[in-house]
Amino acid sequence: MQPPKSRAITSTKNPVVARFRDAQDGDPEVLFAEGVRLCTEGLTAGVPIVDAAIAPRLKDAALRERLLAAHPDTADCTDEVLQRMSALDTHQGVAILFARPQWRPEDLLRGDLAPLVLLAAGVRDPGNLGALLRTAEAAGASGLIALQGGADPFREKAVRGSMGSVFRLPTLAGVPVEAAVAFARDHRLQLVVAEGEGDLDYTRADLRKPTLLAVGAEAAGVPPVLREAANQRLSIPIRKPVDSLNVAVAAGVLLFEARRQRR
Repeated sequence: MQPPKSRAITSTKNPVVARFRDAQDGDPEVLFAEGVRLCTEGLTAGVPIVDAAIAPRLKDAALRERLLAAHPDTADCTDEVLQRMSALDTHQGVAILFARPQWRPEDLLRGDLAPLVLLAAGVRDPGNLGALLRTAEAAGASGLIALQGGADPFREKAVRGSMGSVFRLPTLAGVPVEAAVAFARDHRLQLVVAEGEGDLDYTRADLRKPTLLAVGAEAAGVPPVLREAANQRLSIPIRKPVDSLNVAVAAGVLLFEARRQRR
């Protein structure tokens, strides 16, 4: 896939603008990122660049120099043009199309003796999915699986919500639930499901073993296939009248409990 050759862009009708905007809605080959922090995270992670754009509003001279060194063909845009490319109310002067990370199922195990993989089941809010990516990396998880029917972890809002974790944490997207169960079986991971009606308090669960930890959206929970295949069904005690937790919060509680047990 060749990047466009028109490097000085002064018109919002330039095809490059449409390419950046289209990438925000999901592209099997590229990942859209913008802003100083997120673009810096992608560069630091060494993700290949497909195309990039900068504008006068970018005041971070070090990032500008670093980007031009990594991708000399970076487009030089007006602020008006980059605003048209942007998903933000006010752009920060830089946007990059990174090559979409391609991970194998084995990458999620990371060679760990006791891998901890987070499974996002039916999480349709991309912001929540991005938060799950960040939480999983922060807690030391080895990878993340996003089930088919949920949000795409490589779309713009999830990428932004991950704050850079999507560049580093091995992640599979659009995985059928049956394939996720098979993944746990084939790699000898205990399948642990978190749900409100779980029969074991999470503090009593053994999370030191190789684990696939499944969390679901607040309303729907996890699919019956996962519930039936689970080795453990955990609950997080909460005080009434609250009856549920945000999925990223619940995952954080469980992931950091696993981290505590593994010290």
